[in-house]
Amino acid sequence: MDPDEVVAALWVECDRWSDLAASFQQLADAGFTEGSRAQLDTAAAAVIDPPPVVSHYVQERAWNTARMLRGLHRWVFDTEPGKLHLDATVMYPLMRAALEDTTTIMWLQEPSSRDERLTRGLRAIHQDALYFSKNHLLLAATALGHGALTAELGGKLDTHVRQEREDFRAHFADLAGRLRLDPRDVTAQLATSAPITAAYGDKSVERVTWGMLSDLSHFSYMMLRHLSTSPVPGSAVQLLHVTVLQFAQTLNRVSEDAIEALRRAAERSDDAEVV
Repeated sequence: MDPDEVVAALWVECDRWSDLAASFQQLADAGFTEGSRAQLDTAAAAVIDPPPVVSHYVQERAWNTARMLRGLHRWVFDTEPGKLHLDATVMYPLMRAALEDTTTIMWLQEPSSRDERLTRGLRAIHQDALYFSKNHLLLAATALGHGALTAELGGKLDTHVRQEREDFRAHFADLAGRLRLDPRDVTAQLATSAPITAAYGDKSVERVTWGMLSDLSHFSYMMLRHLSTSPVPGSAVQLLHVTVLQFAQTLNRVSEDAIEALRRAAERSDDAEVV
């Protein structure tokens, strides 16, 4: 294992982030035209006004992936032009976020059944709404007595968010019923790791990579120092280079799969069925 060859391979993999980001940006900007599978999915969900735009959620995840990949590319190549700048403590959270976005895109678009795609899309949106209200409710409760909010304003916010949470729960249950979907599936909790586990398996290198990136995104003196200063046993290759190379290769492979899923969603569909 030659150190220069590892660095050269790492340079190539990191440099791909610019092109991959451009692909995600282009596909997200183009959206889903009339007759595409994603557009027909959204049309099928138009049983209420305003309808849940499930295809827009997919676009948002693609735009977010593009931001993460551009951020990674800038950090590696623009921080010290001409050098490979690897501040892994900054890179790990961005790589983890990109893995979450890409595998969620794949998970949303994988089913051949429109009902299943709608269930997954609504479940993801419901989870977002749940976290939004839950976190704001916690903020309202903890801010009281700390000068951020008066008791009166905090109480009003608490009441508002609690009511909002109940309203959207009822909203999604009603929507599921109108679409003849199981409300329990639509409102079931969606773990952050669920899409990557479903796409690649619980013991896959993709799932293990996500788990390690999640751990590394939280400060660990021993782990971060070991990775940044130690060589691979029996060689002169830096362990950091090998680790980041593996992470980058995995992220790029998953990004390609997600790009293919976006292209499939944008293809014209012969299935004009509306649920």
